[in-house]
Amino acid sequence: MPKNVTVQIKDELDKTMKKLPDVNWSHVVRKCIENYCDARLNPNIEALTKKMKTQKGEAYSNGHKLALEWFKQESIRYENVNEIFQKHAQIKVNTDSYIIENRENLDDEFDPNIMWIVEERNFWTKIIETVREQIDYDPNDTSFENISDAFIEGFKNALNKLR
Repeated sequence: MPKNVTVQIKDELDKTMKKLPDVNWSHVVRKCIENYCDARLNPNIEALTKKMKTQKGEAYSNGHKLALEWFKQESIRYENVNEIFQKHAQIKVNTDSYIIENRENLDDEFDPNIMWIVEERNFWTKIIETVREQIDYDPNDTSFENISDAFIEGFKNALNKLR
């Protein structure tokens, strides 16, 4: 016997959905629930979770390793690492200032943390790409290629220990 489910949505989403009158939203929600249940009840979910944790750990280790490889170079000093963290702190100040100055023009749904997360990720990605160009590593070694959040955390934590 079919069951009804109530779903609350924000007004903005309602407006967007009304722009697509041909869509059967009940079907879309039903498929999402089915997919979610299938994923959660998948007998291989534990193996997939373990694999994801392993990959995350490897990415963290690779980021950590890259920072240490970079720091081994003769031209790199503690001051270089401190300068990176000073620039990082300045990005937070600049982001906060921008949000305060432009608060009236920002949407009510705007989440300032999202802006900071994006700015921070862009900052670390640029630093890592620069470091990758500076170190002499085997071009066939793909361990430094994927700049995931775990990779960034490993890199950042290694640098933090060096300053």
